[in-house]
Amino acid sequence: MKIEKIDNSRLATTAKELRALAASDADWIVRSSDDLRQLRAAGNNAIAKLPRTDFEAFVGSLKFANGGVAGGCYKPLMSTLMLSEIFEVFAHFGISAGLLAGQTERNGSCQECECDESWKCSFEFWSFCSSLCAGGGGV
Repeated sequence: MKIEKIDNSRLATTAKELRALAASDADWIVRSSDDLRQLRAAGNNAIAKLPRTDFEAFVGSLKFANGGVAGGCYKPLMSTLMLSEIFEVFAHFGISAGLLAGQTERNGSCQECECDESWKCSFEFWSFCSSLCAGGGGV
């Protein structure tokens, strides 16, 4: 993973754009737990501000599929990071603040959903499910 300053113009603003970004050869997005650990080790970013226990809980909750993050639990981010910093964390996955905050069933997204064991988005408070979950229907 190439660690660089986030260029907001490259972030996905729709579920379709997220799938395209994940399918691309973009080397700046987090595609695995190892990438996230590398980002934390680099410092000078929101993920590096998390206490180790919160970081490990966040990493442990993540599911990766189809070239990027498919889902996870954002609750470990809530006690330490400001909202703008939480949006920064998701930007490293290629997800814009607008895409994350604008989740509605109407646009095929699922807020408060997890990418479950059957790789479908299902209700789970404090969780997110991206369009990279094989069942689709996420952010």
